[in-house]
Amino acid sequence: MPNEILTTVYSQHTVFLQRVGATQGNDVIPFLRLIEEDIQRIFNTYRDRPKTAANQAAITKAIDAASRGHLQDYIVELKKSNREIGTNEAEFAASTLNKIVIRDDFESIVPSAAQVNAIAIATPIKLSDTEFTTYTTMMRNYWVKWSDEIDAAVQSGFVNGTSINEIADTVFNEMRLQKSTTSKNLLNRAHRSAKGVATTGLNHYANQARLAFGEENSDIVKGYRGISVLDSRTSRVCQRYDQVVRTPKDKDWSAFVPPRHRWCRSAIVYELDERFSLDDADTKRASSFEVDGKRDPKPVSSEGIYYSKMKELKASDQDNALNSPTLGKAFRKLNNPTEFADSTVNSLGQPLTIKEMREADNELGLILQEMERKKKAKA
Repeated sequence: MPNEILTTVYSQHTVFLQRVGATQGNDVIPFLRLIEEDIQRIFNTYRDRPKTAANQAAITKAIDAASRGHLQDYIVELKKSNREIGTNEAEFAASTLNKIVIRDDFESIVPSAAQVNAIAIATPIKLSDTEFTTYTTMMRNYWVKWSDEIDAAVQSGFVNGTSINEIADTVFNEMRLQKSTTSKNLLNRAHRSAKGVATTGLNHYANQARLAFGEENSDIVKGYRGISVLDSRTSRVCQRYDQVVRTPKDKDWSAFVPPRHRWCRSAIVYELDERFSLDDADTKRASSFEVDGKRDPKPVSSEGIYYSKMKELKASDQDNALNSPTLGKAFRKLNNPTEFADSTVNSLGQPLTIKEMREADNELGLILQEMERKKKAKA
């Protein structure tokens, strides 16, 4: 029961953090508006002047300074917000355990903000199976990338335009921030990118704060349990690590700790020493799988892994969650959520391709091999 209580608390808390991450991503909009305004202002200053190398250099330099300045200001605010999140997460962990641990002599230790910040900055962030970065680099890369993109758009305008007026109209039309969330305009793409950076950065800080808390309270925290979001957008590696317990000594530790990829929403929660009993409570967590193409949000039991919840869906919705009718069919034939979870990743926690699963010496491999034979026989 203790594990289910913490799963309930942190699955609900994770929903709150997802909303915070979304807000952080949208906080870039005022800064993008300032860039938009500065681009108009700078071009308006030169509209009646000839297209010369000197004017091009002056316009380019002014726009570059404005865009870099505004994007850097956004990153400063984002980093400040994440430092606060880290501090709050450590305090939230202490408050949670102090409330639910039934033991008079128990009092958790809260790591300092400096400790959490140091760990978050020093610990690499996993962006994909083969790509890692640091928090500082990820933050810097955002403003560098999009200020460079703006510079390139201005340069392209000068290459193709015949007058300052024409260049200004072309550049602004390509950059302007539109209401459509799917717009391909440059500042809209910068907005979407900010949302990804914010989500990933916040998740990194929150989970590193939990690890810092675990180190300070090693007498009660003996490991960490993965919690994945129960919906159809969850990645395969996060599906596999739902309710899985790991310690830093495990060989797949680096693959286990979220974020496990860009936009990762997964979390870790504490696995406690059995000597510490917890206050009993109703244990539910949120799920939001797609059913018939529409989200179906509802509370479900905190017990059971991601695939045990997915097993309750109909076949087409399982296929959608796995993003593969082939894997969906194999999942149903295997009829063992735990074995399926173990068979879809390698020993380091990296997702396997269907081809690699088919070649494996296990039950899922045999099922996929039989499915492939039948497919070829029909061809």
